[in-house]
Amino acid sequence: MSDENASVSEGAPTAVWTPAELAERTSAHLEWRVLLDRMALECATGAGRERVCALRPLASFETAEQRLGVCREALEAADEDSLIPRVVLPDVAAILERTRRGGLASGTELRAVTTMLERSRALRHYARAARERRPKLAAVLDSEPALDRLEAELTSAIGPDGSVADAASSELARARRQTSETRRSLTGAMSQLASRYAEVLRDRAYVERDGRYTLPVRADAHLRVPGIVLGSSASGGTLYVEPQEAVELGNRLQLAEARVEREVARVLAELSGHLESAADALDRAHEACIDADVLRAIVHFARAADARVPTLCPQPRLSLRRMRHPLLVAGRAQVVPNDIELGPGIALILSGPNAGGKTVLLKCMGLAVWMAESGLPVPADEGSVVGWFDPVLSDVGDAQSIGQSLSTFSAHVSLLAQFVASAGPRTLVLLDEVAAGTDPDEGSALAAALLEELVARGAAVAATTHYERLKELASRTEGFVNASVGFDVATLTPNFKLVIGTPGPSTALAVAGRFGVPEHVVEHARALLGRPAIAREQLIEQLALEREALARARSEAEQELQEQRRLTAGLQANVTQAREKERRKLAGEASVLTDEVRDARAELRRARDLLRTQETTRGMLSEAQRAIDSAASHVAIGSRIDQRVRPRDTGRVDRPPTEAELLPGARVRLTALGAVGTVTEAPHRGQVRVQVGSVKLLSSLPELRLVDAPTSPEPRPSPRRRTSDRAHAELRSAPDTLRTSDNTLDVRGMRADEALDELDVFVDSLLRSNERYGFVLHGHGTGALKLAVRRHLASMKLVARSRAAEPDEGGDAFSVFWFEGADD
Repeated sequence: MSDENASVSEGAPTAVWTPAELAERTSAHLEWRVLLDRMALECATGAGRERVCALRPLASFETAEQRLGVCREALEAADEDSLIPRVVLPDVAAILERTRRGGLASGTELRAVTTMLERSRALRHYARAARERRPKLAAVLDSEPALDRLEAELTSAIGPDGSVADAASSELARARRQTSETRRSLTGAMSQLASRYAEVLRDRAYVERDGRYTLPVRADAHLRVPGIVLGSSASGGTLYVEPQEAVELGNRLQLAEARVEREVARVLAELSGHLESAADALDRAHEACIDADVLRAIVHFARAADARVPTLCPQPRLSLRRMRHPLLVAGRAQVVPNDIELGPGIALILSGPNAGGKTVLLKCMGLAVWMAESGLPVPADEGSVVGWFDPVLSDVGDAQSIGQSLSTFSAHVSLLAQFVASAGPRTLVLLDEVAAGTDPDEGSALAAALLEELVARGAAVAATTHYERLKELASRTEGFVNASVGFDVATLTPNFKLVIGTPGPSTALAVAGRFGVPEHVVEHARALLGRPAIAREQLIEQLALEREALARARSEAEQELQEQRRLTAGLQANVTQAREKERRKLAGEASVLTDEVRDARAELRRARDLLRTQETTRGMLSEAQRAIDSAASHVAIGSRIDQRVRPRDTGRVDRPPTEAELLPGARVRLTALGAVGTVTEAPHRGQVRVQVGSVKLLSSLPELRLVDAPTSPEPRPSPRRRTSDRAHAELRSAPDTLRTSDNTLDVRGMRADEALDELDVFVDSLLRSNERYGFVLHGHGTGALKLAVRRHLASMKLVARSRAAEPDEGGDAFSVFWFEGADD
């Protein structure tokens, strides 16, 4: 029987760990204290560092969820450049505890409390500003506003150096004034006495000894200075004599100083009493300061580790997206992220080469659970879910127990037995090289039996192994999942990438050959393995190679797709830019042409005025008018240039119309022209008449897209029928109008024909600007210009309606008009 087997024979001691000891083992295996120490470096206070280092998984799901909510809001605030104010303050916990019990605080201690109150006030203002958007964070950092009065009182009473200020008490101020006056009198008297007895003094200056003022008299001449000898020098050559003339003043100074000390003590006692009265509020403010320091440290760590707050769910499961080990990523090491899934009644069997990252993955899982349950962000991407596990049991590393006379394997088996006994649906078990360190056949069989029992009890298990038996078990047993860490067979180096669904090769023989083991030794070892083992390893290696090839192909395909998308976006941008450039060019040309038409019309009006009576000239003038109108048609509403220049209406989503929807008044887009028009007649035999600007077109249904439908199926009344009561009611119910300089034409002082030409140009400009209505200011005058304008508006096809302006629109001196579709 081997030594390992002998150690667990009948009568052998059995190690038993309490729940607290098991938790401490898990903490050590996960390097939890190392993580907290790293985080505590960001704290500015000793109390904050102690609080961070004491973090442990919380007792309830609700408490952990609440703390994670606070942490989430702190991270959100930091992302918006609204980081929690930095808190630097002395340790006041002992002071607050002493004053709570009725003890006294010194001036220096009261000054420390004042500093704490200043910091808590800054946090209180921060919390007030954040209360609406981040209520959880605000609740943690808030404190009693009434503490502002206590802070003001302490600031007034205690100086920066911790001394009690004169402002603390009028009696203290009087006592200090009296003390100062008495001291001036005494020092003046001592200066005079020093001059009088200068010939018998060692020094011409007086000396203060134990609060009394004395003269340094030579020992051989002390009888020449009447007074009290209060001491001597170490050599005895000098005697310190308080002159008789100064005794009375010295006594008065002692009494004055005693009064100052009594008043200072009274003030300190009174202020200490105020602290006692506000003990609960002070404790809350102190807690807010510590919480702020801890949260700042967590935020700094989260930024360094790229950590986020996961979703905490009550079910015991893990769903980690791109999980990284927090210590590695916070140390700025190159870390390969991995997706990890694990749930109750599932065993994840991790295999692969040594130094491939299997143990790191175990620790990542355990740390993710402990961090989330402690209210800390986890270095995983958004969408990660951490369930509630209790407890987390781990056996990572050497479990040898010399004190209990157990070998490594014996202690390991004893621990596994305790894991099995305490396992349940909420247990997370992390096992590194399960049942290793003994005979491989027996060890693998024991490992398989133990893992099956843990799964049967509902535990979530992650175990690393080199046992082929466990890999085979995971490939054929429900509740078991194979996984491996990536390994480059060609270079014999791990890539630390977790692959779910396939086992990993151990590559021991290949690594041995790479690191200097003679080739014939490696070949002999391979022969000793036997054909089945060699075939299995070769198959696993082949699967690994194919998986790597697929991964590379996928990566290349994704890169090609990204490049194709980039090129497509660039091409689309170029096309859009070219179209916009062409549109601007046409717009410029159209503007020039419009100006030329306007100038030609002006010239025509002047010619008409000069040659009004000459018949032949009128014919020539009519021909010129037709030429000008022909040029104007090229830039009129609905013309080809106008369609190219006018920005397309992208605010509405068009769709194919049905005949039922193409009622008179419906707005449609002509796909061939890119123009928007209005249906004037119901469809007939697949054709529909559409008015675009001043042009009416006949179009087939497939060439149309519906922009919007009319609000009423009834056709609008003809613009020429404007005198009926119904038309008048429509005018009264028209949309509200607002007269501005941009939508108003002033024709006062013009002749009628000149005003009407200007009105034509004005209507064109309003239509190009997509205005719904306009105003004409013609004034009152003789009424001829007003009548001409209103008749002209009534005759214009593009003007749907017009009327005299209402009093609140300017009155009868104005006319207001609307275009087709203005009341849609």
